Amino acid sequence: MANSDIATSKGAQPTLSLSDFRFQTEVVLRNADTDQFRHVNHAAMITYFEEGRIGIFNAPEIVSLLETQDLVVARINFSFHREVRYPGQVVVASSIDRVGSSSMTVRQALFQGGDCVASGEAICVVIDREARRPAAMDQKTRAFLFPQ
Repeated sequence: MANSDIATSKGAQPTLSLSDFRFQTEVVLRNADTDQFRHVNHAAMITYFEEGRIGIFNAPEIVSLLETQDLVVARINFSFHREVRYPGQVVVASSIDRVGSSSMTVRQALFQGGDCVASGEAICVVIDREARRPAAMDQKTRAFLFPQ
């Protein structure tokens, strides 16, 4: 699903479900994530999306494949559809939408109580740990992230 499929107009919630995503990470909300309006701050929600990506890249199938490489976020684009209130938990759902030679698009959505409350994507780039330049992903990494 492309970012245009995630985009909403006039505040309408996208019609996404957990089953649309390959990876899922549960996050327990913290009181510290709230702001003066008593809802979860948007910056905390961006951190939840990061936790979802970390869940993918810390998977045993991929950790050893990235021993000489790091992953950096080149761009993020998220839309917030509904407020998230403490206490509770959310599920970060993620899928790899596209894999290039050194970059990938991670499509993500945040769910609370089964409703999609935020969605978007992050473009991540694999870089050589020493040279700090984009590096090609090996075939095993590509196959794990984006099985055909």
